[in-house]
Amino acid sequence: MISIWKMSNARMVMTVCLATLVSLLAVHSAFAHAQLTKSSPADKAKLQVAPDKIEIWFNELLDEGFNSIEVFTAAELKAKKHTNLAKGVPVVDPKDRTHVTISLETLKPGDYIVDYRVLSRDGHTAPGRITFQVLEAKPEVK
Repeated sequence: MISIWKMSNARMVMTVCLATLVSLLAVHSAFAHAQLTKSSPADKAKLQVAPDKIEIWFNELLDEGFNSIEVFTAAELKAKKHTNLAKGVPVVDPKDRTHVTISLETLKPGDYIVDYRVLSRDGHTAPGRITFQVLEAKPEVK
């Protein structure tokens, strides 16, 4: 009789533990937002050649049309208005909906900031920032 009681208590404890775990996972999923997985240029990159576009990948599928990417010089960080060096609008790759791209104006040597906000297909927006530096061209040694 005692062993049957112990088994039913063990099952009850296991059931409660499993229910708690499932609840925690559901809460975590409800608050999930698209997170940056990689970018080109990479965050804090020091580049010999200025990029002609910004590419960003996320861990979730993105919706088209509600994404923004702004590229500006670090000198304008505290300014109320930035000169956006991105051309056009961000485009979500139809073959990889976790990937968004935007073309750039020609960048001079200096420090740059990329501010982005994307909308994942679950309806959550996710803002973020990456930085990179375009280095001065090295003089040719003859």
